[in-house]
Amino acid sequence: MRVKKISALALVAAAAGLSLTACGSSDGTSAAADTSASTSSNSSASNSATTDGKPSTSGSGSGSKLSSETQNQTQSDTTTSNSLCKTDNLAFTAASSGIKNEIVVNMKNNGANTCSMHGFAGVQLIGPDGLGDTGPDAARTDTKGSTTTIASGEETQFLLHYIPDTSGHGKTYTRLSVTPPNETVSEVVNLNGVSITVSPDSGNSPDVFVDPVGYHTGSGK
Repeated sequence: MRVKKISALALVAAAAGLSLTACGSSDGTSAAADTSASTSSNSSASNSATTDGKPSTSGSGSGSKLSSETQNQTQSDTTTSNSLCKTDNLAFTAASSGIKNEIVVNMKNNGANTCSMHGFAGVQLIGPDGLGDTGPDAARTDTKGSTTTIASGEETQFLLHYIPDTSGHGKTYTRLSVTPPNETVSEVVNLNGVSITVSPDSGNSPDVFVDPVGYHTGSGK
């Protein structure tokens, strides 16, 4: 009887072990399934993000926008630095060009930024007695000019031509009133020992002519 009782207990224990094993196997399978599902979900989410391209598109868009803004800023800076030259930022000098009856007028950019000019300067002759002693305005030649860009510290020039008086009754001028292209402010420029003597009354045929800005030195064009 004791042997049978022990055997019965052993059977019960064995049955319990089998039951626990079965339960363990079931739980393990469930956990594995959960892990697999979680991994699959994460992978799917990752793939979805990559496939949708949202992070990539957002980054690319930001980079493109930044690049565009940088380019616009560069263009803005360039526009600002290449603004029209102002009289207040220019230093004027004048002298003989080395050719008979021809004066060269220099305009140096003393401003901090590059500036530009296009066209003809306004020029009026001034006598030794001051601004009240003015002569004729220079007429424009038919020479075609181009835009001249002048970096800070560089200069551009233009030529003034005149027909000297031969009658002996001409008027002599020793200074010029110069107004840069597209400006309204003029600057008085001494001829530094050079004088211009032209007929006091030339009628409809002026005796003084100006070329467009652009005869220059330096790298400015």
